[in-house]
Amino acid sequence: MQAFEADYFDGITAKAQPVRVSLHEGRLSFSLGEQHETFLLAALRPQAPLGSARRIIELPDGGRLETDDHAAFDSLRLPAVSGFWRLLYFLENHLGWVIFALVLTVAMSWGLIRFGVPVLAEQVANVVPADTEIKLGEQVLKAMDHDYGYFKPSTLSAQQQQALSTGLQQFCARQPQPHCPAYRLEFRHGGVVGANAMALPGGIIVLTDELVALSKHNNDQVIAVLAHELGHVAKRHSLRHTLQATMSGLVIVALTGDFDTLASGLPVILLQMQYSRTMETEADTYALNSLQHACVPTQSFVDILQALQRQADEKTKNQSKAGMVAELLSSHPDTAARVRAFKQGLPAHCTH
Repeated sequence: MQAFEADYFDGITAKAQPVRVSLHEGRLSFSLGEQHETFLLAALRPQAPLGSARRIIELPDGGRLETDDHAAFDSLRLPAVSGFWRLLYFLENHLGWVIFALVLTVAMSWGLIRFGVPVLAEQVANVVPADTEIKLGEQVLKAMDHDYGYFKPSTLSAQQQQALSTGLQQFCARQPQPHCPAYRLEFRHGGVVGANAMALPGGIIVLTDELVALSKHNNDQVIAVLAHELGHVAKRHSLRHTLQATMSGLVIVALTGDFDTLASGLPVILLQMQYSRTMETEADTYALNSLQHACVPTQSFVDILQALQRQADEKTKNQSKAGMVAELLSSHPDTAARVRAFKQGLPAHCTH
């Protein structure tokens, strides 16, 4: 007769009961006080061994036995573990295969985040109702204003705000049908955000006082920036990027179990995000075409981007860590290449 020590779990409570297990004539038995349990070895379900972890035997009644006596476990004539578990046990106990599996997991995760998530996010964004997107944008703006304190009330006068709002309305009226996408222009003092303009989900466009000041109140330059943001609105880039960031975070959570990945919230994601070059190029193309239709000098976009670049360069020079670079430059360090298409005269229909 063979015997070994084990802990018995009844499958109902988490309490372990120490037992002495004996094996005799193809049966496994142990006693719980005055109760005696006996099972056929053929009815037992062993779990595949894993390193130095405790060995586990699943019992037919829903209970289980756990033992540190690896030798006794290995000597049992238990039913064979399935091929899958034998393979898993083999892989887990060979360092080369563990490293290969880790590299493969990282590569597949990178591929999913880099290529799969953007495609899925675009498809999801296309079916999100407009009302839902608007509510999301309002919540994000509220958080930026109050919860995170990124923005303060604008210091621009009512007349200045009205002039810019009217200018943008007139700009949109000069576009071919269907004119500009639905938008809502919001003025804010930028604070730590600085000279910036950003499109939030639902067509909300935030324009900071600092950007207006940087343009030296040149309305054409401000309109040029807003035309770029309208390009993001038209393509729903903000919603798509938000979905991408969230989906990517979920992939990382699934791999690491670290839910802090998503704790920063949408306002932080939107403030610090860098649009892909494809998205920025789409927004630039939209701005260029819109400026030409409205007969606004495309050089205005060149001038404001160069001013933003100079400001960013100055921050880098004067601070050990550069301040927050304007969103318009975040994905395009090569401003010269970016504005090349805008360095052209007005189209023929604007010269008459």
